[in-house]
Amino acid sequence: MKELSISDTTIEIYEYVFPQFINPANTLFGGKMLYMISQASALSANRVAQGPVVMGSMDSVDFIEPVNSGDTLIFRSRVQATFNSSLEVGVTVFKRTLNGELKVVTLAHFGYVAIDENGKPRKLNIKVVPKDEKEKLIYEWGLKKRTYRLERIKNRKLEVNDIDISKKPTYSLYSSKLVFPYEIIYSNFMFAGYLFEKIDELGGILSVQYARNPTFTASVDNFDFFSPVKLGDILHFYLGINYVGNRSMEIGVKVIKEEALTGKRYKVASSYMTFVSIEPLKPFNPWKDYEVERWKSAEGRKLLRIERAKKFKECIKQNPLEPIC
Repeated sequence: MKELSISDTTIEIYEYVFPQFINPANTLFGGKMLYMISQASALSANRVAQGPVVMGSMDSVDFIEPVNSGDTLIFRSRVQATFNSSLEVGVTVFKRTLNGELKVVTLAHFGYVAIDENGKPRKLNIKVVPKDEKEKLIYEWGLKKRTYRLERIKNRKLEVNDIDISKKPTYSLYSSKLVFPYEIIYSNFMFAGYLFEKIDELGGILSVQYARNPTFTASVDNFDFFSPVKLGDILHFYLGINYVGNRSMEIGVKVIKEEALTGKRYKVASSYMTFVSIEPLKPFNPWKDYEVERWKSAEGRKLLRIERAKKFKECIKQNPLEPIC
């Protein structure tokens, strides 16, 4: 089996932020950022796997620096660890402003699976082996992320049948779409970047409808795929506001796919997004029992996000050009 160091797997992609990528809050549209990150991670995974790969999970992403028109984005993507058919991929995103200042925008971690021509898991013939102490830290971090993720998705078989959408939030949004050929990557699988772009767009619509002010994406929580999305599937998006603070709100999203020819439905994924309003938000007092429960759960997640972002920023301070966190 061929061995590669982590540095051997590293790629860098540069993207210029054009005005058409900017949202009403005058910063980079979060969905576009997620698309670009997905593209960078897929390229690294594909290069090491030497064949088609599909995304299985994206861990929580926090945007700690705004990105503006004219900035240059640098996506540093690398495979942190390999297993039988799966790969751990980490992407660090930097921005270079017009005055040359370089800052970390976010870090993202993904689980990928190598697939064959039939879309089934394929055994890798390349192994990533850390070459020095720095790479050992990156490798161990990838192992830790994978361990957390496997625990998170251990009930995958139950999750795929969770298609209940009966408890409708007071502030909600529904949309659907057909998966078209231009959204396909391999073996008729939809490219995850397009899905993230759509979800963020819908979350942005709902957040603006509530705020009546420009909003921007601050974070996206863990996003695990429980069912693959393929060409011709019909996707149903259910979004609702779970919590409203002074200027931030949590929006929950659930994606269900419908097989067009059979009518069978399966859960694709669910997640939580945080949007921030430019102006203070009107209060929201949930009155339905299930909305009160969602509010309480969202308050707990908010505290976890604050702590997560704090640790992230501390990590970057220690090593702003090569953060391992």
